[in-house]
Amino acid sequence: MSMNTDVQDVTAESEIRALMDDYLRAVRTWDEALFRSTFDANANIAHYYVRGDEVRTISLDQFVDTIRSLHEKFDNAQEIAEHIEVSRVGHLASVRVDFRFVMGSKEPQGSDLFNLAKVKGRWVIIHKSYWL
Repeated sequence: MSMNTDVQDVTAESEIRALMDDYLRAVRTWDEALFRSTFDANANIAHYYVRGDEVRTISLDQFVDTIRSLHEKFDNAQEIAEHIEVSRVGHLASVRVDFRFVMGSKEPQGSDLFNLAKVKGRWVIIHKSYWL
């Protein structure tokens, strides 16, 4: 591996981690514009629903509504990352985030699996799967 490739790898991982930081900050502060900017406009979200043993897929707009409703219901709705793992191949990346989601006095644990793509010079989330 050349020194230039090493620098590109470090830069890409740094950009990906910055995107994840923006995502987590947007959820915590409920900055809808920042939240939306972390996703591609055509992204979708799949939630593994443990109680129903099924997968529910929703649009980005529906996911925005879900996060907004949590902030309306709870004073302290936020996702707290416990561990972040990044894998990248070229202009695609996979990010796993183990987290606690604070909702009032509840703190369920879960995992996010993000698929990212570098589009027009910046990383965006193209798909999110999660269980909580």
